Amino acid sequence: MARANRAGYLESALEVLAEAGSEGLTVSELCSRLGVTKGSFYHHFSGMPELVTALLGFWEEERSRRLIAASAAEPEPLTRFKLLLNIAAGLPHEAEAALRAWGRSNAEVRAVVERVDQERERHLTESLQLFGLAEDRARLRARTAIAILVGTQQREYPVDVEGLRAMLEDQNATLDLPRT
Repeated sequence: MARANRAGYLESALEVLAEAGSEGLTVSELCSRLGVTKGSFYHHFSGMPELVTALLGFWEEERSRRLIAASAAEPEPLTRFKLLLNIAAGLPHEAEAALRAWGRSNAEVRAVVERVDQERERHLTESLQLFGLAEDRARLRARTAIAILVGTQQREYPVDVEGLRAMLEDQNATLDLPRT
């Protein structure tokens, strides 16, 4: 039998969500994918509720906060904008779509998804203000960009990453940004 660590379970859980949604996320499925026994799972987690909480924290930290921090460290507006496009393109879109769908019936998931969206929107607003946009205009563009991201994640399986990138670039074309 293989050995798995917490991070391996969490990465596998995102993969399961992407492929099978929240209904497919079971102890048996995770153990099967990782080639471990259920005892291994229970060594790392007390049960599915603890896994779900850990998964949400992992997604929020690794797929949002850490990426926001990397972007915030870039002071040059155009370089930051290109970085943000790459971040948006590289998100685990299918897993995020599954989390959003799951959030419609699970309050814990919904709260984290809403918080992630708010943090992303706030950072994008601040980033767009670096181009000289007034806060209200920057917030509107940020909201629109998040809507494009979420809408694409909900509408496409798998997500057409280049199409998503093109829509986000087009949305900000009036900033006179070069195409990446």
